[in-house]
Order: sequence, then C-alpha cells, then structure tokens
Amino acid sequence: NLDAVAGAPETGDNDGLAIPVSYSVTDYLFNLTLNISDPKQQWYLVPHIVFVYVFSGLAYYHISKFSSRWASLRWHFLMQSRHALVSRTVMLTGVPRHLAKSPRELEWFWSAGLQLGKIERVRVCSFNTRLTSSAKERAKYLVRLEHAYKQVLGNPCEHEEYDPKLLGRLAVDVSDSARNEEIRLLEKWAKPSRRRKVKARGNQNASEQTDIESLLEDEACSTGSEKPEDTALRSVNHTASEHSSIRRPTVWVKAGPGLLQPWHRVDAIDHWRTKYLAADRDFRQLRSSVLRGEDGFGRSTTAFVTFEDAATAHMVTQLSCYPNPGYMKARLAPEPRAVYWPNIWIPNHRKWVGFAAKWTCIFVIWAFWSVPVILFSSLLTPASLGKIFPVILSADHSLLRSFLSTTVP
Repeated sequence: NLDAVAGAPETGDNDGLAIPVSYSVTDYLFNLTLNISDPKQQWYLVPHIVFVYVFSGLAYYHISKFSSRWASLRWHFLMQSRHALVSRTVMLTGVPRHLAKSPRELEWFWSAGLQLGKIERVRVCSFNTRLTSSAKERAKYLVRLEHAYKQVLGNPCEHEEYDPKLLGRLAVDVSDSARNEEIRLLEKWAKPSRRRKVKARGNQNASEQTDIESLLEDEACSTGSEKPEDTALRSVNHTASEHSSIRRPTVWVKAGPGLLQPWHRVDAIDHWRTKYLAADRDFRQLRSSVLRGEDGFGRSTTAFVTFEDAATAHMVTQLSCYPNPGYMKARLAPEPRAVYWPNIWIPNHRKWVGFAAKWTCIFVIWAFWSVPVILFSSLLTPASLGKIFPVILSADHSLLRSFLSTTVP
C-alpha cells in the first residue's frame, strides 16, 4: 500500500495515484520548509538553533577582542604622536572665497572669532600647479642621479668605509674641491666591475666630453643663460673622465635644442647633477614665491590650520564651525605623502558637478541593468532549471537541489 508510508509527503500523478516522495537528511538540514511542514522531522531544527547561538557568540567574542585591541593601539599611537605636526593640523575643505583670499581673516576666524584654541599657523593652498610639476621634475633628476651613483658603487655599496652622508654633501657642492674629492671617493668605493683596465677608452670619452662641453659653452654664452654651477661642473667633467681609474656611467644628450643637432655621450653623474641643481633652484624660488603670496595665481578653497595642541585639533573636527554646513568642513590632516595635491586645486563648483555626474551615472546603470538582472536571476531558480534539466529535481541529486535552493541567487 503506497499510502501507508509514514512521514512521506504524497504527490499525485496523471492517473490520480498518490506516490510518496522520500527526502534525505540533507534536505531537512538545508530546507527549513520541510521541517515546518513535517511535524515528525522538527528535531532537525535543533542544529540550526544551536549553531546560530554558537556562531553569534564566536563572532561577538572575536569582534570585541579585536575592537579592544584596536582601541588600545590607537590610544597609544595618539599619545606618542600628539606633539607631531600632523596630529595638530586640520585640513579645511570648502573655504569661502572671501576668507580664502585673505589668510589673515581666516586666521582671525579660527583664533579670536571661534576662540577654540591657540593657532600656530594657517596656510591656504595656492592655485599654482607649477609647484607640483617642479617638485616632480626635481625628484626625477634626483632619482637618475642616484641611479648613476648606483652603477658605480653598487646597491648596496660593499666598501667598509662608504659614507652616504658625505657623498650626498659632495653631490650638491659645485666647487672644484668637492668634485676632486668626489672623484677620489668614487675610485675608492667603486665596485670591482667598474675598475678601468684600458685607458684608451677613457681618453676617447674625454675627447667626446670636451667637444660637447665646448658646444654647450658656446650656446650658453650666446644666450646668456649659463649658471655658475654649470660652469663649475663643465670645468671638471672632462677631468673626471680622463684621469679617473674607474669606468663612469655615460648618457647620450643632444648638443642643442634643434632637431638636427648631433648626439654625444657625456658623463651621467655630472649631467644629472647639473639637471638636478637647476631643477632644485627653480623649485626653491617657486616655493618661496608661493609662501610669500607673490605667485599671482590666487588661492584655492582648501586650507591647513595648525594648532598648538592635538586636543584642540581633534575637537575642531567634531564641530560645525560655519553657518552653512556645506562650507568649512574640517577633518584631521593626512600625511603629506597621502595627499593627492592635484585635487586640492579643484574648485567647489567642479566638485559638485562631478558629484552629480557620478550619482547620475550610478542611477542610470541601476535603472537599465535591473531589468536584465531580474530576468536572468529568475532563470536560475530550481523550478526554471528543472524544466530544462529534469534530472535536477530527482531524488538522486539532493545535494545539487539544496545548493540551487540556498546558494544560487
């Protein structure tokens, strides 16, 4: 008698016969509907209840332990760095134009106006984007100069008397005595693979170096743009190649700015030193003009306010210090290396346009993609897949059916 099977739900076929359907243990574990509909199998609900409390307790324990450890580390870090400049500085975004144009008024607003604490310095970022490009150019030449030294000394230098601080001071000194001392130290600290074996090549490099230096000197004299350090470096460049007992790195440069000018090989260390010193001089002059407010590029809407203590800085970040909440937003200043400086010069109206465009694109994508996503997800239901693959609904594939019911969206 097919109807006498206890605990098995019945389904009707085309002939009206009631056929029992058997379920495995996994069906009762992964499908709560069967546990509720079948009173004799309700004990399968016990593992669900037990594991809910077990996993909830484990999650609460680890989260509380991690939070307490993180709070302790954060507290010790703040105590150790409370006197640092970054801990006492607040970054203001959306500074009003009438305050950004006059740093004195902004300083009064934060000191005597709000009376939050003593202020050490107020800096409003300039719109002069040439300062960042000049710093990048200076860093580029410095890296190339270090690479030229690395070719001679190796990385790291294995000589026991190597002194990087002394070499750094000599690298930026343009005097003849500094150049001679640098040549002597490079010959002493050079790695064995850079030792010169044949001097004929050194004489050839010296002649080529003399030719290019004469061309550069004639051009500089005709334009009147030669710098004192260029003359000093040129006077010892051929001496370094001719009388050095090591093979110094070289680089190809053009004799002039024209397209048809010839290329010559010159000493890499002296060439990149000249480029670096020129870029460093331009960067220092530009930075001085920005600090004095003489750049003529105007001020941005971002400022940095440095307080005398870190407690005031942390308190300011929790306040709304301007009548319009969209302006004068304060947050703790990040590290200088963590600031993407090109974004500092973006005006407020451009930021709002970018914000509106971003959310418009998100809404359009959500509106047009929601329809195909819903249609595609409806095709992944067990009922839809059972019409294409009837074997999925059979009793022999209980794990696959449970996976489709609980995992596939």
